[in-house]
Amino acid sequence: MDSLELPKRIFTLGEEPFPNKRIAYHTYDSKLFSAVRDALHDDEYEELKESRLGVFLKFKEMDFGWASRLVHYMLCFQLNIKKKYELWSLVGANPVRFSLIEFEQLTSLNCEYIEHLENPRCEVTNEMASFWERIGVSVEAGPSSEKIIRALKRCQEWSRDDRMRLGYLAIFFGFIEGRKYSSATRASLARLVMDLERFENYPWGRVAFKVLMDSLRAKDFTKSYTVDGFIQVLQVWIYHALPELGANYGNPLPNRPSPPLLAFKGGKGRKYFKDSISRHTRVINYVERNIEEMFPKWDNDREDVTVENIIQVMFNAPPNWKWTMNCWEDEGIYQWTNPKTHVVYVKEESSAKSLVVREEDMERPSKRARIEDIPDYPSGAIPDARSEASIPVSGVDKAYIEKCFKDLTDVMRDGFGMCLKEMKLLGNRMDVVEKKLGITGKESSSHDLQQTTSSLPKRRLEHGSESVNGAKARQDEERNSSKALSVEVKEKEVKEGKEKLKEKELKEKANKGLEKALAKAKEAKANEAKANEAKANEAKANEAKAKEAKAKEAKAKEAKAKEAKAKEKEAKAKEKEAKAKERRLKPRKRRLKPREKRLKPKKRRPRKGRKRRPRKRRKRRPNWPQRTGSERPNWRKRPKPKRLLIKPKNPMRVLLKLVLS
Repeated sequence: MDSLELPKRIFTLGEEPFPNKRIAYHTYDSKLFSAVRDALHDDEYEELKESRLGVFLKFKEMDFGWASRLVHYMLCFQLNIKKKYELWSLVGANPVRFSLIEFEQLTSLNCEYIEHLENPRCEVTNEMASFWERIGVSVEAGPSSEKIIRALKRCQEWSRDDRMRLGYLAIFFGFIEGRKYSSATRASLARLVMDLERFENYPWGRVAFKVLMDSLRAKDFTKSYTVDGFIQVLQVWIYHALPELGANYGNPLPNRPSPPLLAFKGGKGRKYFKDSISRHTRVINYVERNIEEMFPKWDNDREDVTVENIIQVMFNAPPNWKWTMNCWEDEGIYQWTNPKTHVVYVKEESSAKSLVVREEDMERPSKRARIEDIPDYPSGAIPDARSEASIPVSGVDKAYIEKCFKDLTDVMRDGFGMCLKEMKLLGNRMDVVEKKLGITGKESSSHDLQQTTSSLPKRRLEHGSESVNGAKARQDEERNSSKALSVEVKEKEVKEGKEKLKEKELKEKANKGLEKALAKAKEAKANEAKANEAKANEAKANEAKAKEAKAKEAKAKEAKAKEAKAKEKEAKAKEKEAKAKERRLKPRKRRLKPREKRLKPKKRRPRKGRKRRPRKRRKRRPNWPQRTGSERPNWRKRPKPKRLLIKPKNPMRVLLKLVLS
């Protein structure tokens, strides 16, 4: 056991903090889901209820009874582990685990591993922007519960897909996120609702479990606290892990409905849940799977050897082996003491105040500590406690004090009587030892010791009197009683020795069982390491073979390509030879006669330096209106326009005439 490292408790055994108030939570919002029921049509609500996320709606319709005290004590029984997304609690001496595997079995939600779980890729489209604008939220932020309720009240004229999107958003906010009424959801996850099929098949079980565990890791259980996420699943997990407690307090439903989340109706908390939890011996430690699947994959999770040791011991333990309290340390990391004490000031005759402190009952945390003071009396007017028994002193009467003193004297008298009997018994033993050793000359024997221990001196009595006979009878009775006491003491010693031997044997058996389990765990680890090495070697050999096969294939392809190129070259050469033969064997074309040349003139190209002359365009006919008969004019006989009779004079000629004249 010393060589096996196991996790410690968070709180010391027996000093777990009691719940100050109920555990607050934000799920199970009645306003939100009543708005969903009123907004959706019957067929739409049934479709939403039968989807993969419909288990939350079925759970809401059950009216599950919340037991805050039960969940609080189970959280206070936790072990201190390093893993972020796992929880181990001690029920008596048995460890119980709550992980993603148990969450998946209870809820039957999709808990697959994907990368970028909380930041999936989602493009912002015009449809998304318009839908977000209808809700009254910007695209960069997610809607709150208040916004969703307002949108559900005015969505009667919206399309069917938009109403279903609002229903999915209500489930996402009300159970998966489980945050405050006015806080907004994460926009990166809320945007997925635009694709209804993708939203339904997304691993929301992993998201809901992560939200719950992140919230629990940051809480201080010694104070009142609020938990985000689907906290009710912890209560259902306790009912399944402790079957007797679930049958007695969980109100199980008949026919075992599926998923197991719907198998219990729950109930209110009890004052003595702590004792009832620790009394249960039948415990389901975890959901059994293969050793490789016992640790779900998480990003940025921490490794913890102590948790692996717990699972390895339970996997490799013999069939009749059980956990004992000796396997776990009683001391925890945090020591909690009850801060609520009852403080009373008592007024004495010397006008001094003595402080009396009494611890309150641990099972009554709701009562507050009170400070009670006796009223100050004026000087000389302090009542005497002997004469006035009706005046209470620190809330206690005189009769009660006298009774306490009487009980105290009785206990002291009984104790002194037991001491005298033990001393007499020791004196008798001394007599036996002296007789065996032959010591007879000593005057101070064990009887002298008995005489000194007696409270009253013995009177000398005459021989033959009744008192002497009575004294002898008393001595005989005392001797017989001393013998009986010695026998009882010996029997007690023998019993204690047997019990100690049994405890030692049990401890040795437990240590041997743990050592065997540890040895088996080490062997299993060694075998796993060997198997991993063999797998790695096989993988390397397979990779080498694959590389060789690829190289051979590449060489074969190159050879085939070369052969194809050679064949192409040969085919081209043959084609050339065939064409040359055809040219040789073909008859020459005869020359055309000049008449045939005229029939088939060749197209002449224009010379480079010479430009073509532009063709003269024909004059278009005037677009006259259509006329018939003699009305239609003949455009060929159209009269020419009259020329001007006076020609304009040339100014140069006029100047020449002037000069010559």
